[in-house]
Formats: sequence, C-alpha cells, structure tokens
Amino acid sequence: MTDSRPSRRSTYERALDMLEARARAVTELRRLLIKKGEPPEDVDAAIERLRTTGLLDDANFARQLTRSKALGGGHSRRRIQQELAKRGVARDVSNEAIEEVFEEEGIDEAATIERVARKKLRTLGGVDLATQKRRLFGFLARRGYNSDAIARALRVVLTRTDDENDEASGQVSDETG
Repeated sequence: MTDSRPSRRSTYERALDMLEARARAVTELRRLLIKKGEPPEDVDAAIERLRTTGLLDDANFARQLTRSKALGGGHSRRRIQQELAKRGVARDVSNEAIEEVFEEEGIDEAATIERVARKKLRTLGGVDLATQKRRLFGFLARRGYNSDAIARALRVVLTRTDDENDEASGQVSDETG
C-alpha cells in the first residue's frame, strides 16, 4: 500500500530554497523557518548542516550586504550596521565586515555622501532651494549619515550647484553682450 499524500519537504530543503532566493543571516533564516511552521529542532539541525557545508555564514553574508549597500546604495556605516543587526548578525561580525569592505573597496564616506547627494539633487530640479535642502537632508538621514556630515555635504553640493548656475548664466550674458 502506497501513501498518496505528497511527501513533505524537509526543513533542510526549505532552508535551501530560502537561501536560493537570497542570502540570509543565521538568525533571519531560523526566524523564517520557525514562522513557516518548521519544528525548532529540525530548524537547528538544518542550520547546523548548512553551516557545516559553508552555505550559511554570517560573516560572508555581512560582507556581501555591506558591499551591496555601501557601493550600490550609498549607505553609511551606521545604516549598514542597523541593517545587519535587524537581520540578526552579531555586532562584532558586522563591525569586522564593514571595516573590511570599506578598506578593501577604498570607500570614503565624505565622497560617497556628496556623490549620493548630487545624484538625488538632479531629481529635485523643479523645487525651491528650501525644499531641496529639506528633501536632501531627509534622504541622506535615511541612509544613516549624521547631521554634521549631511550639513557639510549640502554646503558642498549646493555651493557647486550655485557656482555652476552662475557660470551658465554668465556664459549666456557674455554671448549676448
């Protein structure tokens, strides 16, 4: 007599599927598996097996996320630390990953905040200066930069924009005069 019920997928297979969708931290994966109704002892066994095979590694995950958020999103160290903590990565692991990636990639936060601010400023061309400042400040704050760094970046970016506007209007008046 054969069982006609579909075979239940193992916790390990479910964990592999979750990791295939995107990289995850150990704590995040554990939380998701338990939320999906997997027995805690099966979750622990699956996670141990994934760690042993090297498919689940918080340090590697932290480096990948840091690289992605710092280079792609222009996020600050502080914002990346918050993101890693939210996903369950231990503070010492995340600190080490952030330091390593920022050093390897030669990431300069002052240059990054200015680059991100300039890029965002291009989308704010149709609004007045006060609105530009307010929106830029909020945008940069959500990326984890502190108020002093934001103020410096806004001075640099908005001063350059004013200088460029002066040069452009000066060229027009020189051509007409």
